[in-house]
Amino acid sequence: MSMTEDELMKELAGPIIEKLKEVDKEMGDQNMSEVPQVHFVRNHLQLPTEIDGFEITDEFLEKLEQYIQDELESFHKPSVLH
Repeated sequence: MSMTEDELMKELAGPIIEKLKEVDKEMGDQNMSEVPQVHFVRNHLQLPTEIDGFEITDEFLEKLEQYIQDELESFHKPSVLH
């Protein structure tokens, strides 16, 4: 049984989100002026990449970025500098 796109996205994002949470925890009380941004770059010269039958397209990477970004924003609260 193959995964859905959402399941694949969560599986790929999980380790990234966990690592980002570890880094956030290591920083302790240090506040950043803004939430870090996540961006994936795909080499268009390579052959198409597939994972569990899903082709990793620019559209999929954008969805994955947004999913991770939403998770980042949920646990990282930026402080406003005056």
